[in-house]
Amino acid sequence: MVIIGGGASGLCSAYRLRDTNFLLLEKEPRLGGNAISEQWNGRWYSTGAAYGEGEELANLCVEIGMQIHRIHSIDAAIINDQLVPEFWAGGLWKSPYPETAKKNFAKFQTDMKALLPKADREKLDSMTFAELLRPYGPELKAWFDNFGPNNWGANTENTSALIGAESVEWGGGVDPERYTWPGGLGRISLALEAAIEKAGGGRLRKNSAVVQVERQGSKANVSYFDQGDLVTVSAKAVIVACPKFIGKKIIKDLPAEQFRALDAMRYAPYLVVNVCLREVIYNGSYDTNIPAPSPIVDFNVADWVENRDNSETKRPAVLTCYAPRAESERVQLLNDDYVLSYGERVVNLLNQWFPGSREKVEEVHIYRRGHPMFLAAPGVLTRIAPRIRQPFGNILFAHSDSEGGVSAYGPALEAADRVTGEAKRILKS
Repeated sequence: MVIIGGGASGLCSAYRLRDTNFLLLEKEPRLGGNAISEQWNGRWYSTGAAYGEGEELANLCVEIGMQIHRIHSIDAAIINDQLVPEFWAGGLWKSPYPETAKKNFAKFQTDMKALLPKADREKLDSMTFAELLRPYGPELKAWFDNFGPNNWGANTENTSALIGAESVEWGGGVDPERYTWPGGLGRISLALEAAIEKAGGGRLRKNSAVVQVERQGSKANVSYFDQGDLVTVSAKAVIVACPKFIGKKIIKDLPAEQFRALDAMRYAPYLVVNVCLREVIYNGSYDTNIPAPSPIVDFNVADWVENRDNSETKRPAVLTCYAPRAESERVQLLNDDYVLSYGERVVNLLNQWFPGSREKVEEVHIYRRGHPMFLAAPGVLTRIAPRIRQPFGNILFAHSDSEGGVSAYGPALEAADRVTGEAKRILKS
């Protein structure tokens, strides 16, 4: 058994298959993909995936020895430079939005809750979210144009109306039963890696880039670089747990229809700017959304779940600021000046919202990701993803983009559970 990709789905697959003879190949020097945690001055912070939802993932975390930290916080928002606590739990009505906009926000939630139980999912998935939002005014579109790229990879013009409508089921994206750890979901990646190594070391190979997967009768050959040498191994089954923009390039002789489905997936570039401060400048909520044209669409307090009740401000703190970019800006992430300018803009904005914070900044850590989130575009959920995840013989497709909803640890686990069941059947045959 070979698993290609050591992100969330690959790690979950490896954990589910820890009692089998498998080899996981990851091209990067670290495991976790978009869920990697770092430390500064003893403080954990996230470089990507921030929080989890769903009891299946929570149960897995408990199984591998992790304590579940419920966030129990409704997101704040910054509207016209005004901080609005608990936006989706009454804060909306105290916000600087005009009364018509407030009523439109409330009407949208009511309408979507009534629509979803009887909705034609395929019809909704064929529409853009922008079409669905037309009756609700410009403020709602502006909100979701910033909220969407941070949560499902796309603005309203490039988001499935089905995904947008379903967002009300998690309170506009702010389920208070979310959970996380200081450092975000990279802590799950670290715990999974440790659990897999404990079950049998030497099966997780980093710095191992796969270049080709080819079916050969009842088996498949996987060729990869190992310390500069090209190595080929034969496996009874292969789990492709990498994004489809990679999968489509390495799998030989994919059926034309399946290749077109993989090729149809789109991915957004993303900057994550961690601002490391010698003092706390904000500790009022876990997440804060910025629903206006801004390089930051959201920031969170890195150690919220452990320090939400800590009134001591003279302690080091990290704010993790998320700055998804347009697809057309992907190549710009290779430009150091461009990336550094975003760090400067983030620090300036924080200083605008929290005066005097600039003088408290010690370091700024910027992470650039070229293809971290697939776009939940029209058609992805009900048409494209089902074609993608069809097994190609003994080659199986994991990764959250195979599920078609959102780029998150929960869907990555769903994909892993699906393919490991298929893999076990193949191994027994």
